[in-house]
Amino acid sequence: MKIIDLSRELHNGMQIFPGDPPYRHEYVSKAERYGEVTLSRLEMGSHTGTHIDAPAHFVPGGDTIERIPLEKFVARGHVLDLSWKKPGEAITASDLRKFSDKISRGKAVMIYTGFSAKYGTEEFLYNWPYLDRGAADYLAEVGVAAVGVEGMSVAGYSGKEGFPYPPRVPREDVVYVHYKLLSSGVIIIENLTNLDSVLRECGGEALFVFAPLKIRGGEGGPARALAICL
Repeated sequence: MKIIDLSRELHNGMQIFPGDPPYRHEYVSKAERYGEVTLSRLEMGSHTGTHIDAPAHFVPGGDTIERIPLEKFVARGHVLDLSWKKPGEAITASDLRKFSDKISRGKAVMIYTGFSAKYGTEEFLYNWPYLDRGAADYLAEVGVAAVGVEGMSVAGYSGKEGFPYPPRVPREDVVYVHYKLLSSGVIIIENLTNLDSVLRECGGEALFVFAPLKIRGGEGGPARALAICL
């Protein structure tokens, strides 16, 4: 069985969405001899690293993580190679329709642009390729199970007070894209990596697993995203 890890490693100093709580990991105790224990404390935002967005993130009264059936976090699907898209460029319905044979009801759609290679650079914080309104409409109308992206958000960056990064889209577009997908039952997975490995080693098709931590009331949560080659 070939399994590819699509998740970011969580670590102190890692990149987070501008304005989100920083990730902190510290040892409360550390074993140095037999009989002692190592114990850690974690502090982070719920959208840290590779994570899912639950409906409650943008849909008032929407489901939180613990209310979502487990089968929603497992889906067969494809990685779409959109590596021709430039940083900061919109992914449109027209772009997605080029892969209509790989996009269908109940399947996962993972979008590869190569942007994950910019992880660790300042550009990674704001300039990812993103779904525009039409792309969100298309995926919602088809009824896909999930959509995954390499950037920090499925929608474009709309700016954040106190940060110098230039906005790419209006705030209204960010709201629309998230609301359209989440209110249509589409799980969103953000900050994925190694999608190119799925293209190369699995022919782009896999069983995707993206189960988050079971956070009561959670509008999102870190996930260990995996691709199992079919």
